[in-house]
Amino acid sequence: MTQGVDTPQDAWMKCLAVLGEPQRLRILRALAEGEQTAGALSERLGVRQNTLSHHMRQLREHGLVEVRRHPRDERYTIYRLNGRRLRALSAVLMDWAARAETEIDAAGRRSS
Repeated sequence: MTQGVDTPQDAWMKCLAVLGEPQRLRILRALAEGEQTAGALSERLGVRQNTLSHHMRQLREHGLVEVRRHPRDERYTIYRLNGRRLRALSAVLMDWAARAETEIDAAGRRSS
């Protein structure tokens, strides 16, 4: 195995690990209602901006959220969900679930 090179499965595992933090799930749930500024998210979730920034960096690095600057005021950062990435992650999970169900069905037929 070559070190330093992630397989697609490794990348999905890291993405899921990022979601293991409850605060990040709260952020995603809030963003599911629509894009929001960092300040609005911070206030809504009751977290300090530097804490939010830490979590947003992790979510951005794994492609789960996208960021842009406010069109009228560059000082404001606006976050939104990356729907494509979330759908792709959902597809991976559905594939894993289908494989598990197939294995369970096959095991049931073997024991019958």
